[in-house]
Amino acid sequence: MHDTSTHPRSPEPVRRKAAGLFVAMALASGAHAASFDCKLAKTPVERAVCASPKLSTLDEQLAQEYGRALHALSPGGAAQLKESQRSWLRFAARVCTSRDPKRHGEKPADCLAPEYGRRIAQLAQAGVRVGPYVFNRVDFQSATRLQKDDGAGDVPGFATDHVAFAQIDAPVTPATTAWNAAQRLDPPTPDTGDDGADRSSDDDDPASDNDADFTIGCASERFISLSKTTAYFVHGSAHGGYDHEVRNVVFAPGMRKMTANDVFAANSGWKTRLPGLFWNAYARDPEAAKDFPAIKEAILESGANPDRWLLTPAGLQISFDADEAGCYACNPGPITVPWATLKPMLANPDLANCQAPPPVKR
Repeated sequence: MHDTSTHPRSPEPVRRKAAGLFVAMALASGAHAASFDCKLAKTPVERAVCASPKLSTLDEQLAQEYGRALHALSPGGAAQLKESQRSWLRFAARVCTSRDPKRHGEKPADCLAPEYGRRIAQLAQAGVRVGPYVFNRVDFQSATRLQKDDGAGDVPGFATDHVAFAQIDAPVTPATTAWNAAQRLDPPTPDTGDDGADRSSDDDDPASDNDADFTIGCASERFISLSKTTAYFVHGSAHGGYDHEVRNVVFAPGMRKMTANDVFAANSGWKTRLPGLFWNAYARDPEAAKDFPAIKEAILESGANPDRWLLTPAGLQISFDADEAGCYACNPGPITVPWATLKPMLANPDLANCQAPPPVKR
């Protein structure tokens, strides 16, 4: 029996084989499996996949994306991806098969379908080439059962945590190794894996859902521009929040933080011109809240701050934290000023030639 995690999958229909899910489970247990006969399904997740044509299709898509990413990565990168997959499998099984359908109004298949969709989108960002680099995506997830189900949050009955970070799988150089170290995040505290209550949630210590993710703006031989978003929701609150952090790193000459001088030429007047360009880009939107002073103030302030600039193939982009522009519902971002508009001020026209990851189908 060969290891199907590193070989093409059989074309036999997934409803008979359910290979995507069960090959991944084989990785988690160290076993090898060429297929899975649904007559042998035992766990709730196995039975849900075998019983649902929709889940079977998603399982097939997940298996294809997972196999593509594994083949595109180095052995070390593939090991990271397998660890991420094990984390997702534990999470999906825990949150989707241990809830009371009568209370939460959904069967395991109803919960698993969106979890599959999210995981497929995550896998699509692993083993992809952006400029001169092959990037991997590392995800860790956990779910803590609440003693008292408050009906709130991403998954009712649980407090959830998810962290994701980018890693350069190739080439391996001192600079890319240092960049990788700066991106890594610690996995969330593992769940207990049983069906018992793990923690309480009350007014003094409310449960929360936390999510740390990233977006690669673009990359070239000279630099990588990346944005990190941390989202959070405290159970019982009216809504959640989110924060942005942009990390622009120059690789040549010498690895360092990108500065405004790397983007704009001296004496270009960017400090006085750029904030207005961002405001104009926002104001052109017919639905823009042009009469709200807090929004204009936030745009002008962020536009003048190099730490807020995300470089993309389309241009220079700024985004905003929750409530940063005066209210949660009136966040004006993201706003992009095209490279063509910025060209007279640029220190190096090659900035506009950077590459972004392929779009993710959701």
